[in-house]
Amino acid sequence: MVAGIGVACQVVLTAAGFPQPLLMAGSVVAVVVAAAALWVLGRRAAGASGRERLAWALVAAGMLLWLVGTVLSLITAAQRDQSPPPQPDAIMGGLGTMLAMLCPIVGPNAALAWRERLRMAADGAMAASAMFVPAWAYLLAPAYRNVGGLFTTIMAVAVCMHICTTAMSLVLLSRRRADGTNAYTMLAAAFGCFGISTILYSSFVLRGLSNQIASVSALMSFATYLLLRMGRYPMPTDVPPWGGAATGRRALLPYAPVLCAFPVAVTSWFTGMFDGVLFAAMAVLFVLVLLRQFLALYGNSLLLAEVDEARAELQYQATHDHLTGLANRKYLYEHAAAWGRTGEPVTLLLLDLDGFKQINDRFGHAVGDEVLVEVADVLNAAVPAGHTVSRLGGDEFAVVLEPSPSLAEAAALGERLVAEISAKGRVGASVGLAYEPTGRATLGSILSDADAALYRAKAAGKGCVVLSAS
Repeated sequence: MVAGIGVACQVVLTAAGFPQPLLMAGSVVAVVVAAAALWVLGRRAAGASGRERLAWALVAAGMLLWLVGTVLSLITAAQRDQSPPPQPDAIMGGLGTMLAMLCPIVGPNAALAWRERLRMAADGAMAASAMFVPAWAYLLAPAYRNVGGLFTTIMAVAVCMHICTTAMSLVLLSRRRADGTNAYTMLAAAFGCFGISTILYSSFVLRGLSNQIASVSALMSFATYLLLRMGRYPMPTDVPPWGGAATGRRALLPYAPVLCAFPVAVTSWFTGMFDGVLFAAMAVLFVLVLLRQFLALYGNSLLLAEVDEARAELQYQATHDHLTGLANRKYLYEHAAAWGRTGEPVTLLLLDLDGFKQINDRFGHAVGDEVLVEVADVLNAAVPAGHTVSRLGGDEFAVVLEPSPSLAEAAALGERLVAEISAKGRVGASVGLAYEPTGRATLGSILSDADAALYRAKAAGKGCVVLSAS
């Protein structure tokens, strides 16, 4: 339907004798699509609230500016016999897209960490600086030499604005979310089309290629169509619209202009066209590339630190009881291998709570968990630093004294643990003690000896410490 409107407009304008009917027909199509996009975006803004309303309103305001500029361009073109020098939509379109570029900044971008926002800004500035190099070398510098004056300055402003627009497009597309297209993806694609079309238009005007200008209107129409389509996609406001740091091949998008800038600079140097502006642009680009690499290295170091921290946390969770925070059975087995290497004596106190099952049955597991935490606190406070307190499971605890004090001191510690646990008034404790003077026995054998001693302590009436027979 849109193509049909364009063909019909071209036929009518040709018959009416308007200059450049193809350009005007393309502009008419762009105006029609832009008006439809403005209506859709306005409705989305009216039906939203908060940051989402602001985001939609900014895009709609940018579309309105571009639409006004295009209408003024049509009026100007209809009154002239040749293509007008800088058309209003070159400037107003730049202002409109710059306004729409605020959309991802004031919206979900606020949810990003400052480091990621800084990386995005560095990527955008780097891409814009790189695109300015060929724009100056092949377009703006020759225009100032051959044309000069206010005309070239206005076109240079339009080109620079749309270079920024295109750079923003590359940054956003490099971070497109993996879960599919959203409103910001369409906005980024529209940015790119607007930027490229205006840069091409400026190039044709400054080089006097008026017969080529009509080809730009098709790209303009496609950009407005993308904004029309944008209204059909969700506007992410609770999460960033992009997937964080760019990864994979998409990460190369902001660097693509950089790959073009350096050959242009080298060519300009050998042809004698390397002036002060190019030198300044290349210096800025060099600094931005270094800054971006520094940010990448800094981000990688933070990521490695987070990985190490997560690995340490996982290791801790694997070797410690989640309820009491004590070491678990896995921790004991991992550290038991070091006992035999030291040759120091080892004592293992195996504790089992008396009356804990009745607490669980009568008051529930929540109260039972409180009792377990209370017992863990007693053990941590009573056992000297440097020794290991662990929960083996259920209501069974173990204390490993390594290197162990004398057998009498170890037994006295066991008696003290029984007394302090019983003093809390909720449960009692029985202790089986296994002593290994050489430290060369395996944890399994020491646990077996302590378990046998604990069994005898339970049989003896509970609330006591019994030494292993072996």
